[in-house]
Amino acid sequence: MDVVVRTAKEEDWENLWFLLEKRGGTDVRTAAEKRFLAYVQSPSHYIPVAYAGHQAVGYAWVQDYGPHLRTGKSIHRFHDLFVLAEYRNRGIGALLFQRIREWSEKNGASWLQWNANPASASFNRTFGICPGSGRRGRVSIF
Repeated sequence: MDVVVRTAKEEDWENLWFLLEKRGGTDVRTAAEKRFLAYVQSPSHYIPVAYAGHQAVGYAWVQDYGPHLRTGKSIHRFHDLFVLAEYRNRGIGALLFQRIREWSEKNGASWLQWNANPASASFNRTFGICPGSGRRGRVSIF
């Protein structure tokens, strides 16, 4: 199975909405679409989408919070990473996470931070990036 990970575009909305619904916890479709369209045009947001053929099978999302007041170094917030259940354990999540790290490093981040639910702790530990609680993470990327 060939998987392609690329930057989300406006025309990916329908596919991303499908993934958002599968992930759960979404609000009103029109509000989510408005945010998505703003994020794909913003240099402060990055949403990579994984495709297996024409099927969207996963996505991730990171945001540049800008320079820290004291240090001037950028901190990026890793908000989401989701892969459809039937495509898990095939390296797709790792590809998405790698793209997040590459984008963050390229865009001047010194730290990548996130919150994780306990269910994702084992995935995060595979990269050695999740503390014992499984709820918060931070990794230096420089």
